Amino acid sequence: MSKKDFEEFLDKHATKTPEKEIDWEAQKEEWIDYINQFYESVKEWLEPYQADGKVSYELKPLMITEENIGTYEVDAMHVNFAGQKITLEPIGTLLIGTKGRIDLEGARGRVQFILADKDSKGMKVNVSVSIGGQPEKKPEERKAPDWTWKIVLREPRKISYAEFNEDNFFDALMEIVNG
Repeated sequence: MSKKDFEEFLDKHATKTPEKEIDWEAQKEEWIDYINQFYESVKEWLEPYQADGKVSYELKPLMITEENIGTYEVDAMHVNFAGQKITLEPIGTLLIGTKGRIDLEGARGRVQFILADKDSKGMKVNVSVSIGGQPEKKPEERKAPDWTWKIVLREPRKISYAEFNEDNFFDALMEIVNG
């Protein structure tokens, strides 16, 4: 590599816009807010059954450790009904393809709830190719995601998402207790 090539290399990389610094504390707080919103919906849907004494639940502290964020405390929700025990457990926010995940686990399986874009119907993979350090084509402009909770549906040949609503939540609940 000649001196001229080296200088061109430095100039090319010097013109790049520096990456925006990530506020990890803000990311963590936003994630905790999403968890609390999730639990508020679940509590609202369970309230009539709790009032009748048919369902009970409690929140228990759970420690999560994630790269860059560190160790922090959230709540896991333990629900008891009809001799069944299920747990809603936050997994984390630094996951591929989602802003966060909560798992619903019971005796007969697990259902995943993820934060996905409101318009998303399932997993989507984007691939970009670069030749000689330059992108082959300009990447598409993307709108900022409108994060909302979704239920992950695993079908034999694809993964899709269903809306997180009262009916779908109870469907997921019955799936893991084999009701």
